[in-house]
Formats: sequence, structure tokens, C-alpha cells
Amino acid sequence: MRSFLALAVSVCLLPMSAFAQTPMGNDVYVMADSTVPSIAMAAWKDGSEVKSAAGADASSAPSDAVTYAAKQVVWPTGRVRMMTFSKETGGVLHPITDETLLYVRSGTAEVGVGDDVVTVVAGDVVSFPSGALRNAGGASDASIITWNVPSLTGETTPTHVKGADVEEGGGGAIKLKRYSFPGNSVRAVKLAAGGSTNPNSAKTDSMIYVTGGPMTFYQNGIEFVVDEGDFIREVAGAMHNWSIIEDSGFVTTSGLPLDMSDINPDEATDIPPQR
Repeated sequence: MRSFLALAVSVCLLPMSAFAQTPMGNDVYVMADSTVPSIAMAAWKDGSEVKSAAGADASSAPSDAVTYAAKQVVWPTGRVRMMTFSKETGGVLHPITDETLLYVRSGTAEVGVGDDVVTVVAGDVVSFPSGALRNAGGASDASIITWNVPSLTGETTPTHVKGADVEEGGGGAIKLKRYSFPGNSVRAVKLAAGGSTNPNSAKTDSMIYVTGGPMTFYQNGIEFVVDEGDFIREVAGAMHNWSIIEDSGFVTTSGLPLDMSDINPDEATDIPPQR
């Protein structure tokens, strides 16, 4: 690892009105990938600063700017964003602003974690990243999911959890990798075709990005067929369950329910029981 202090940059964001979204209603549970607009993004270095722009503003970025795409959903209890970077358009460059968690779905990047800059690879998680996401060496493809959610306990310790160090648990229809760190966790879940879960409720919200499908998701008696790229909010206290059509998966973290203060995350029932 290299010293983050030595590589620190001043991050400057230009106005990004394309991301000024009103949170979804409390009764909205699923946002299909096809209904979430893809927002053009651009980021570039300006001396020691990393500047960025979104939407129409991205077209005015310098000619050497890194360009990429983002999709996001703002739930009442947190935000989920998927960013897709391409080697052909400069690879990875994105200033960290209010992101509290990130999960590398594919590719490789560098990001600040506390006083260090670390290389993150597919399957890695970082809590409270800093600085800027950037290429780790040459430009490359990458897809990175970020969340903006408060710590469940108030702890905000920057942590890099390597996917290679996280054992896969569960069995049968459900397999799960739990990335634990102070204040929360990220769960990467694999679901086998033909499996299902019993109706279950949780003490926290779960903000889900679907990584494979299709599968059927039920919440409060409403049925949704969801697939890769969809965004889901499991609402604290609401009954939900799954019926798996094809081998599927999702990645998720917890958010504090509306009007709730810090909780003990060990008491959250965020692993549905297997039928």
C-alpha cells in the first residue's frame, strides 16, 4: 500500500443537476433497470483536483476527460448507484463525495481508505472511501456499486474488506458472503434456480442491486419479477420472500429505517430463512 497522504488530491465537483433526484415514495419497492435513466458522467484532473460533471454538463468536459455512465436510485433511506467504466473512454476516474460504501462488481481500481490508497478488485468492499476512484495502472473496464447510507451504529471507520478473505456461507438454495466492518455489512448473495424463501421481515432496510436473474420478489403481498440491473428496497418490518426462476444473485447493504436511531446490526435479521 502507498501513503494516501502522499497521493491525496483535492476533489472539486462541478454542479451535477442530473443527480438531483427526489427520493422514491415509501411504497415503491422495485425500480427496473429499464426505467432508470443512464446518466453520462465525466471526470478529469485539473492540477491536484479531480473535477466531474454529469448529464448535459458532461458534454462540456475537457477533451481528455474520462467518461463513464451511472444509474442510481434514491430511496427514502439511502442511495444506490451503479457506475460503469470502459477502457476505451479512459477507464476509472470518479471523485468520492458522499459515498459511504462501495462494492467492486468487476474490474480493478484504486481508492483512498483512511491514510492509504489501496487497490480494489472484483469482490472487494470499502467502507467510507475517500479521495477518488481511479485506474490502478492502465485504463481498464470496471463496474462499481456505491451506496450512500448512514452507519447503523454511528461508527465510521474506513475499512477495506478483500473478497478473497471472506468465506462463503449458507447452503442449499442460498449462499452468502458477508463483508463485515464497523457500523454495517455488505452481503453478496447467490440463489440457486428452483429455490425459495419463507416470508420474512427485517429490523433494517436493505438496499439491493440485482446481479443476476430472473427471480420473483414478493413484498407486502405484491409480486415483482426482477432481473439483473434492477434496484430493490426491502422495507424494515415488511414481509418479503423470493422464488428463484434461474440462478440469480444480488448485493445489498442495510439502511436505518425511517425515524429510527442507531441500532445493533447483530440484531438485524437480514438473512432470509431457507425453505
